Amino acid sequence: MTSRNFSRKPLALAMSFAFAAGPVWAQESTAEPVTVDVTATRYDADAVVAGKELNMQRAANVDTATLMTNVSGVAFQVGGAVSSIPVIRGLADDRISVLVDGVDAIASCPNHMNTPLSYIDPSSVKSLRVFKSITPVSIAGNSIGGAVVVSTGQPQFADAGKKIVTGNVGGFYSSNGDGRGANLSVTAATDWLSVTYKGSTSQQNNYKAGGNFKPQSSVSNPYTTSGTISIAQNEVASTAYESTNQSVALALKHDKHTVQLQYSWQDIPYELYPNQRMDMTGNTQERYNLRYWGGFDWGNLEAQYYHENLNHQMDFGPDKQYWYGSNNSIPGMPMYTNSNTDGVKVKGDIQLSDTSLLRTGAEYQHYYLNDYWPASGTRPVSNMAPYTFQNINGGLQQISSVFTEWEKQFDPQFKSLLGIRYSLVNSSTGNVHGYNTAYAPPPGVSPDTGNQARDAGLLNTANRNNNFNDVDVVATASYKASQHQDVELGVSRQVRAPNLYELYSWSSWSMAASMNNYVGDGNGYFGNPDLKPETAYTASVKYDLHTEDREWQAKAEPFYSYVENYIDAVQWNSTTNAPQSSLVANQFNVLRYVNQNANLAGIDLDGQMPIAKTDFGRFTAQGLFSWTYGKNLVTGYGLYNVMPVNGKVNFTHRYGGWDNQLQFVAVANKNNFLSVERNEIPTPGYFLTNLKGSYSWANVRIDAGINNVFNTLYYQPLGGAYVGQGQTMALNKTSTNNAPVWGTAVPGMGISYYTALNVKF
Repeated sequence: MTSRNFSRKPLALAMSFAFAAGPVWAQESTAEPVTVDVTATRYDADAVVAGKELNMQRAANVDTATLMTNVSGVAFQVGGAVSSIPVIRGLADDRISVLVDGVDAIASCPNHMNTPLSYIDPSSVKSLRVFKSITPVSIAGNSIGGAVVVSTGQPQFADAGKKIVTGNVGGFYSSNGDGRGANLSVTAATDWLSVTYKGSTSQQNNYKAGGNFKPQSSVSNPYTTSGTISIAQNEVASTAYESTNQSVALALKHDKHTVQLQYSWQDIPYELYPNQRMDMTGNTQERYNLRYWGGFDWGNLEAQYYHENLNHQMDFGPDKQYWYGSNNSIPGMPMYTNSNTDGVKVKGDIQLSDTSLLRTGAEYQHYYLNDYWPASGTRPVSNMAPYTFQNINGGLQQISSVFTEWEKQFDPQFKSLLGIRYSLVNSSTGNVHGYNTAYAPPPGVSPDTGNQARDAGLLNTANRNNNFNDVDVVATASYKASQHQDVELGVSRQVRAPNLYELYSWSSWSMAASMNNYVGDGNGYFGNPDLKPETAYTASVKYDLHTEDREWQAKAEPFYSYVENYIDAVQWNSTTNAPQSSLVANQFNVLRYVNQNANLAGIDLDGQMPIAKTDFGRFTAQGLFSWTYGKNLVTGYGLYNVMPVNGKVNFTHRYGGWDNQLQFVAVANKNNFLSVERNEIPTPGYFLTNLKGSYSWANVRIDAGINNVFNTLYYQPLGGAYVGQGQTMALNKTSTNNAPVWGTAVPGMGISYYTALNVKF
């Protein structure tokens, strides 16, 4: 794999500019930057990752989602190295709203490789706010499992009549996989104009597990029909990546009004996936984000317009077999996805009184998707010819929303929040056809391979224009019982419409269906245009016991959700075009999305306490515990990818510039209450030890640490099926192929030493 040389040039030039221009501007003023408050919100998130916690997590993580690793109730579905998917209390992906600087991004990929958080490097994150289960209607809609709200920071301006240059530059290295990267942020500002550049680049080779988990093997190399490459027994194939992110933001300020235009660009020349049959072989994204914040006598006004272009490519990476057919005549399986997203938001915060605030607003999002797979090889050797396979042809989703939310502080002890949101979701798509079948098989083309003509015809004659009317209602009440006790109750009705892949991916052919899978379980999936929206009825309680200074704290958060029309999947018989008459176990299968009812319940526990204050520093302890239960009420089986019982204990030491942590992680086995329909792979429990340390001066910070100190071999409960090498186009292994074998979960990373450096200027 070769990187694109141009991808780092703008970053290098910007670094040169920063150090050349910095002293010139700095001579004019030593004033501290002025940060404009643009949040205009009062309610609290369930968890906030910022400050020291964010700095420590940034040094050890290249994946922005995993910055939330110390948030109880949050787990991560394994994807590529920078593209894991947050799971909040058993719900993930499109069931969670993810907003980055107000942009509600969508994964445009049949494997959801380009997740919303993959478009922002950890070095650019200023804060993450996490809403568990219940999301205020003014934050987001079209989700049922909570929200993650990411901010890259507010515009910075100088004091009146001054100029400033400020920023930071950093880099990191991790031993396992030879991970390395660099980042730069520069802001040049006056009292009315602010320009910010941010850039980062990082890459990693395949990582090693804590022990051997498979036989040593070789696969055909994609760059030569005769060569092979060897993959070691402890090497987790298809875990390498390279990524470059850059952004420029221009902000103007006048009195209480601020306008910011941000342009961001990402290039991922490759990101490999151990739990998918394909790899990302190219992903280029451009985003324009225009925002306005204004203060008036009656309150605050926010407005936003964003536009995103995405070009995404998939094929077999170097660890997966590339050449197929007799005489190696079929070169891979190219898959392309293009999408455009436009969004508009307007929100007003109206101050009704000193204790009462009304938020009201409207939103619109227009999302257009093309997902197509060009022919590979020629007939009659290849079944992937002579036409282009149209997976999603002209898919369109339009979401129009209005909301109103009232927040009232009745007295110093009691506060409430009540909101309602209405969304009209319109989804549609065009006619489709497969590789070797147009709308009818033409002369000279073989019979209906994989029932492509049948399945395409069924979608083409079905209703492909779906309208969903979604109504969300959220109510919370918090009561401060004393200086040491806080209680919060919340109830909600929240609705999510099916996404375009759940509705309109159409082929039950095992080869094509296995390429439509965004849960990483090795199975194949196809859509159902008759799906209904998911409706979650949720109740949650938060009890917080603490000292006045919160040095001692114990918090319990039980929750329960009943999900009507939960979108699950059933095993499908492609020949009869009907559900399997009996479940086929211990192998990969084709499944179809269906509506079924489900419930989820659980509890999150958090606590912290001081251990000692000595001449050698302050010692504290923090503990996290999460238990989540998810059940399909129709089948009686478990829901897929629900994290088993897990906990963490962090012992922290702070002294002067030192900030050190010893962390223990314990995860129970995942052997019971699995998703039997999907043949979810069980995983054993495990125990990990991590060491982290940092030292900070006024403008310099050095981090170092060891993850998985004892090099433990463990399997990730939400890692999915290991299909990272071999003949992945074949659904199951037979005596005549080298396909992945069902039953091996994706192992976690073995021991890794890391270090990071950050310099402010």
